[in-house]
Amino acid sequence: MIKLLTTLVRGAVAEAEEAAFDANATRVLAQQLRDAATSLQHAKTELACAMAHRSSEARAVAMLDDRISALEAGAFDALEGGNEDMATEAATIIAAAEDERREREAAIARFDVDISRLKLLTEEGQRRLRDLRRGLEMARAQESLNRAGSNGRRALASGSGALREAETTLARIREQNAKADDVAAALDELERQTSGRDLEERMAKAGFGPNIKSKPADVLARLAARRAAAPTQEPPK
Repeated sequence: MIKLLTTLVRGAVAEAEEAAFDANATRVLAQQLRDAATSLQHAKTELACAMAHRSSEARAVAMLDDRISALEAGAFDALEGGNEDMATEAATIIAAAEDERREREAAIARFDVDISRLKLLTEEGQRRLRDLRRGLEMARAQESLNRAGSNGRRALASGSGALREAETTLARIREQNAKADDVAAALDELERQTSGRDLEERMAKAGFGPNIKSKPADVLARLAARRAAAPTQEPPK
């Protein structure tokens, strides 16, 4: 049981780490690139130091070459002049100088190897760092696009919901207006039936009972009858 719980805890920790890494991948990459750039700068410093030491050794070898040449010339002249002791002393110094020169030349050879290796590592590191920085820029741009797309989708979804709600509201308003019109028509019809106007109109149309509505012909006939019934006035003499 304890082993199972330990495994579950380790799995949860691993999942949390992966989730945190995925959520902050570009930040992690940016920090890794900063660390890599710092390491490359150290490598450049080591390369510069190696080149400086190599130059120093090369100058020392050149100085030894000049000293050996001068001592050899002096020893040769001492032998020519019969001063073998002085020539022997010069030979001793020459031998020591030649040993030192060999050591320094060996050091130069080692510096050349180190310099070549550091140059290759530095150039390769710089190239890889440039590629990674371009990749980081593209990743950040893609993140921005993803955020913009996500925000746009959320805004569109929200807008679509608002549009649907507005359409529903308009449909309800139209339905209410239609119901109000129906109610008004029904009330008017009910009023007509209650007051008897509906029956009178229907009877008049069927030819039963007086016509409720006035007709222009009836009005004209009534006026003509009044005119005929009026007394005739004689014109004044």
